[in-house]
Amino acid sequence: MACAVIEIPEFTESALNPRLCFPFSGNPVDLGTLAMLGSRGRQQQQQRVSAQHVCAPEASGRTTYERWAMLRKLQGFRKLALSAALACAAVQVQAQDAGPQPEYPPFAKVLEGFEKVVTKANINPMYTLYTRAKDGQMYAELPRDFQMRKYFIATTVASGEEYAGLQAGDLYVYWRRYDRHLALIAPNIEYRAQGDREAESSVKRLFTDRVLMEVPIITMGPNGGPVIDMDSMLLNPDPRFNIGPAPFNPSLTQRGIFSIRTAKAFENNVEVAFEVPSAQDGGLKILHFSISNIPDNTGYQPRPADSRVGFFTTSYSDLAKYDDRETRIRYINRWHLEKADPRLQVSPPKNPLVFYIEHTTPIRYRRWVRDGILAWNAAFEKVGITNAIEVYYQDAASGAHMDKDPEDVQYNFVRWLNNDIGTAIGPSRVHPLTGQILDADIVLTDGWIRHYKKQFTETLPKIAMEGYGPDTLAWLADHPEWDPRVRLAPPALRGQVQRQIAKNALLPYAGHPLFSADSSILGDQEYDGLNRPSQVNGLCMAADGLAMEVAMARMTFDILGGLSQDPPAAPAPAAGEKKPEAPKEQMLDGMPESFVGPLMAHLVAHEVGHTLGLRHNFKASSVYTLAQINSEEVKGKKQLAGSVMDYIGTNVRLDSGTVQGDYCMTGVGPYDMWAIEYGYTFGDTKPILARVAEPELVFATDEDTGGPDPLARRYDFSKNPLDFANEQMKLVNHHRGKLLSDFIKDGDSWDRIRYGYEMILSLQTRSLSMMSIWVGGAHVNRDKKGDPNGRRPIEVVPAETQRAALNFVLQNAFRDEAFGLTPELTTAMGLDKWYDNEGSMSEESTWPIHDRIMGIQSSIMTSLLNPTTLRRVYDNEFRTPADADSLTLPELLQTITAAVWSELDVKAEGQYTARKPLITSLRRNLQREQLERLIDLTLPGRSQGPAGKVISSLAGQQLRAIVQKIEAAQQAAADKHDPYTAAHLQQARDRITKALDADYILNPGSGGGSGRESFLFGRETEVSEP
Repeated sequence: MACAVIEIPEFTESALNPRLCFPFSGNPVDLGTLAMLGSRGRQQQQQRVSAQHVCAPEASGRTTYERWAMLRKLQGFRKLALSAALACAAVQVQAQDAGPQPEYPPFAKVLEGFEKVVTKANINPMYTLYTRAKDGQMYAELPRDFQMRKYFIATTVASGEEYAGLQAGDLYVYWRRYDRHLALIAPNIEYRAQGDREAESSVKRLFTDRVLMEVPIITMGPNGGPVIDMDSMLLNPDPRFNIGPAPFNPSLTQRGIFSIRTAKAFENNVEVAFEVPSAQDGGLKILHFSISNIPDNTGYQPRPADSRVGFFTTSYSDLAKYDDRETRIRYINRWHLEKADPRLQVSPPKNPLVFYIEHTTPIRYRRWVRDGILAWNAAFEKVGITNAIEVYYQDAASGAHMDKDPEDVQYNFVRWLNNDIGTAIGPSRVHPLTGQILDADIVLTDGWIRHYKKQFTETLPKIAMEGYGPDTLAWLADHPEWDPRVRLAPPALRGQVQRQIAKNALLPYAGHPLFSADSSILGDQEYDGLNRPSQVNGLCMAADGLAMEVAMARMTFDILGGLSQDPPAAPAPAAGEKKPEAPKEQMLDGMPESFVGPLMAHLVAHEVGHTLGLRHNFKASSVYTLAQINSEEVKGKKQLAGSVMDYIGTNVRLDSGTVQGDYCMTGVGPYDMWAIEYGYTFGDTKPILARVAEPELVFATDEDTGGPDPLARRYDFSKNPLDFANEQMKLVNHHRGKLLSDFIKDGDSWDRIRYGYEMILSLQTRSLSMMSIWVGGAHVNRDKKGDPNGRRPIEVVPAETQRAALNFVLQNAFRDEAFGLTPELTTAMGLDKWYDNEGSMSEESTWPIHDRIMGIQSSIMTSLLNPTTLRRVYDNEFRTPADADSLTLPELLQTITAAVWSELDVKAEGQYTARKPLITSLRRNLQREQLERLIDLTLPGRSQGPAGKVISSLAGQQLRAIVQKIEAAQQAAADKHDPYTAAHLQQARDRITKALDADYILNPGSGGGSGRESFLFGRETEVSEP
């Protein structure tokens, strides 16, 4: 009987699979033929079957290096093949009736030199691992029933990244055998059909599973399962095996350079890690892979999602349903928490949710991290589970829990990264069929405690554009002169910024991050992971904003020697005794522990909320007024906001003689209690949802922040944010006045004055941006019809509230006094220049006064005059009954014009000079800016939609009013105007006159009509079709 062909699977894009072949023919080596050659022929054939002749098909397109790496890996198989050939020849010569040959090489021969991985004694591991340390080889024997199981493959970049420890991506897969190959397959879970046999059959035929890679079977293991090459599988550059975005994907340019760092095998999971060089820069990284069983049925009951309460969701389309309102099925993401004794009203958990605090966490902050985690037990108590969450410290000194890997899916960790970045992330991994949370790891970084940098280059444009939606971003892409990202960028970088904006504008929704999120990653950008079938939060920005809060607290402490003008008083002395000293505050990293400790706990509680399934709630800070928050009724007794899932401004009061309330939340809020009750209750959810209209349960999340609701805002505070904004401006003005006298100390660099001023300017800009979105605002409610005390879905912000917000912006953005600049201050703004990453080599040594202030003012003007805001104001007029008060478009434009050109309303007295002009340089810049904005709005197509014509005509009317003011001022002043003012007013008059005299042909599509129109500013004339 002829010997079988020895065939080593072909080398393709996804697997090593070359075959033993002759150099002259490419045919496989038939061992029966080889046997008939005789000893001399076999010797010649052995010489031919050498390293250079073990080849892949020419059409493979592999590089020489890749073929070499493949050949090196298969040397053992070549020797095995030759040995088998000789043995086969001998058998055939001696006994032609020998039995059939084995389908695979002997297990013992293949695994020669490998060691079996034994992690725990007396267990049957999910996969049996075998490793060979010298060359980083790892094989795995799959269980006999491997085709009947579903698996979860999760990756983590364990080292070599600034965000090391961040969950990178995951795959839900199963194996299928094809003869001597295995296919790793991702099942279709997006489209299903429940309860309809015909629909189910159709869906299965249309929406098929997807092969991710093919893996050759090396041999069969002693337990009856196939043996595969694990390192080749996991470090596979095949794009189909996409387990995260490019920076997290294993893509090795040097296939042979890697080593095994972890190999552990448990009953339900295996944990393996490799050290590999990055394809981007060659930096060594550790890529950790968790492969775990994920049974389809764990006894967990999915819970339907409801828009009234904010949970991450797992969703799919049920095509067995024929009502669009029912087709999309959404389940909330939550843990499988059960009572140990269901008969008890309050019971310990059957399986508690356990977090480990990583040993890298500074000891001084560990108790605050623990407090933040355990704060959620109060919410679970209400559900009937006591001590639902447990916390343990991992400690290197004592060895406690050091056997647990943070990357291991069996454990939930809070990790600490010293990466000099202000970040906190709380992602989780969930069962893609049900929404059951399987694993969670929180990542905390140190940067938000240490410093606050990059105000103008990175943070300030984000602050100025807070609340901008896709419509506004799309409009700004065509009008870069309006864009805060351009106006606040250093002049040398503006071209680069504009090019990036133009590139983003080609993406859907003008590149808004909510619609450009990377669904393959759990946290890298702000909205990443939110558009996955199973939602998880992206890069939570809570710590990013806290960096400013901590920096301002440091400044306050430096200026006042504490966090208020009334430090804690010493206790009254007993009769005849010396007055004792005031108690000394425990300091942590230069800040009072009473401030930074609760802030740390609050941040951790926020991230733990994400791991419990909760999304952001950006309306939660609007529950109480500022007066209530800073009162004895609330301080220490109630939470100052509705939820820890908001980004909340720090409550620091400057006024003496008033109660200083809690600096931040000290536990979970009423909304958090309510959300956990809905998500984890064992009873009926309808009575819980019926409470939606209660004031403490207001809710809005990430996608609401670009809409009209001004309370859906990050880092606002209190029921009336205008009170908070005024409080912040008191802090700004006070600290700005103390920069030269108290903030800088002997021996400090003068760079500290520049840093302090820019930090204060950032806080001022945040307050201005926060209040500008109230103009044209409307509150959005999530109540459903029939809810008790249900509210209308849309409630226009009262006109007086909008006017108060507008007045705050005009007073604190458009007046020179609002910026507190003096010659003494501007000449003290030094700059340290160092030729390294922390230096400021490209910055101007003299602070660019007009550029910086104009950048702020132009950004605020964009918030007030962009077409989205103007359209909202115009639409709100229609939503408001005619006999009710409303902020109108004419009033808005007139109010802004009056504030910008107020000098023209005052009769010029005395003689003005170039050194003491009537209109200052900052105000001249502001007036030019408004002129250009109004002219822009009058141009065809600049304001789109039905409101565009109205906006255009009103803008033209404002220009005519300004011309009239200028002419009157020029006549009244005669020759009293200084050269700057005279030239400025004449230029403005000429600019407006030319604009008003110009004729434009409008695109009929932009006006919504059917015919052409010739538009002369100030009047419209119909032009008939030719």
